[in-house]
Amino acid sequence: MTEQDSNEDSVNDSVSVTRHKIIFVGDAGVGKTTIISRLMDNPFNDVYEPSIGVDFMSKNIKYHGQNIKLQIWDTAGQEKYKGLIPSYVRNSSIVFVVYDISSKTSFENIPNWLNFIRTIENTSLVLCGNKIDLEKREVKEEEGEELAKKEGISFFEVSAKTDENIKNMFYSIVADLPTFSESNANKENLIKELMEENGVENTQEGIKSGAAGSEAKPDDKIKVDGQEKKVDTTNQKKKGCHC
Repeated sequence: MTEQDSNEDSVNDSVSVTRHKIIFVGDAGVGKTTIISRLMDNPFNDVYEPSIGVDFMSKNIKYHGQNIKLQIWDTAGQEKYKGLIPSYVRNSSIVFVVYDISSKTSFENIPNWLNFIRTIENTSLVLCGNKIDLEKREVKEEEGEELAKKEGISFFEVSAKTDENIKNMFYSIVADLPTFSESNANKENLIKELMEENGVENTQEGIKSGAAGSEAKPDDKIKVDGQEKKVDTTNQKKKGCHC
């Protein structure tokens, strides 16, 4: 056990801990891994290597003396790994469905992803268009807004490369978790409080349309294909610019 784990356990002895599971799905190469990396306050990595199976990271956030542990699961977009996804989606609180605004195909596949998730779990869905830093755009923002409105889900556009709107998206959605259902703050103030308590600059753009202190732990383990896998987030190689 690391010193950090010991410290966390000490905190957990005296602080109420609530856990939520958050999943990222979408086609290969849309940038799920780099979005999660940004949520962990890691720098952008130009090197791309497709995710294999499922990776896990843990992010802790604080709110009014509560310690909320978010289990964030990064799923591979390749068809051969799709069979692994249902077991991770079950009992999830939020599923981010990601597409690449420079790839029309990745956007056209979004309805399939939404239907796939809905057959597994009745969970909160969020549509996320990534790579808005790119000049090449094949999917207009209005198309994303229209699809989100049709599906009754939240919609954001972000850039993992520049970190634009990543934290705003994340805390806007986290604020809808049942953990905060008894908060007296309205949604806008709640988001502001969450970001301030966790040292995040609030440049909120808000939810475009549709429905209503962190660290990755290198010694977390998961099982993939029946084998125990140590998730080493301190030495991840990610090929490509936005994946």
